[in-house]
Amino acid sequence: MKTKLFRQVLSATLLIAGLAGTIHSTQSIAQGYPDKPIRIIVPYGPGGGTDILTRNIADRLAKKLGQSIIVENRPGADGIIGTGIVATAKPDGYTYLMAVDSHIMNPLLYKTLPYDTFKDMTGVTLIARSPYIFVTKADQPGNNIKEFVEETRKEPNKHSLANSEKFSLLLNQAFASNEKLDVIHVPYKGSGPMLIDVAAGTVTMSPTSILASIPYLQSGRMKALGVTGNERSPAVPNVPTLKEQGFDSYDFYVNYGLYAPAGTPRKILETMRIAVKDVVETPEMKAILIDKGAVPIANSIDEFNALQKANFENLKRLAEKFNLKAE
Repeated sequence: MKTKLFRQVLSATLLIAGLAGTIHSTQSIAQGYPDKPIRIIVPYGPGGGTDILTRNIADRLAKKLGQSIIVENRPGADGIIGTGIVATAKPDGYTYLMAVDSHIMNPLLYKTLPYDTFKDMTGVTLIARSPYIFVTKADQPGNNIKEFVEETRKEPNKHSLANSEKFSLLLNQAFASNEKLDVIHVPYKGSGPMLIDVAAGTVTMSPTSILASIPYLQSGRMKALGVTGNERSPAVPNVPTLKEQGFDSYDFYVNYGLYAPAGTPRKILETMRIAVKDVVETPEMKAILIDKGAVPIANSIDEFNALQKANFENLKRLAEKFNLKAE
């Protein structure tokens, strides 16, 4: 009897000691974090909206955390290459992913991925979101989306809609289907090279982030035809929404999210999330984001992960509607 009682007490003592050690270890990691440079992977090419936003935040985040933030562009395969690097990285808080909603759409479009989108990754925070803006070459016929549709219907299979990832392809598919347009869909590895071709007239039109399009609009190399959503963007107040022009509102947005490998200690994720939130909420960064058409959000880890799952279900319904199938 005494032996049995002794074993029970010993087991309980070891369990408590183990839990205490784990808690102490996690706290120690969080308290000493970060103690070396942090890497943020952008799974798209340089010059796009995600790349621009990441570099703007990284500079300020480095000062906040007291460590260098290294931004790496790893484009290819609709963001899968860069995402795979993060999904398989050591979950120690030194490797992150900055991605848009194509990240959660890829499971619908690829039968096999080198990682599980929801099991191998966790959201850290939704940093900001921006409506899509439809842009075309400055001298392209049509000064708004309505005139563009009229011109495109006159010449079936001549005009092209470019996309920088599968999420914007879905927007293009929805737009072409709803407006009965016979167009060619042209994919690109990121909005940077895509917008170069839009400005040159190589492709006719593209939806993209306001963030990436502003330099082209300001230089006069492109013109804007309309924005998605129910409200005009303060960054381009003279550009009407599609809804204003008599079309569906097309509730599509560019969501800029920060992700980490699953298993990264919660305290480290919270340290990073709070640092990002502090940076995003500074008057300077808020002004930069709003000026570039993005609305600051910086929500919690749980809120962001719940939003990702809800967005995935919405994308799943749209992919089925427009017959986008896994390859």
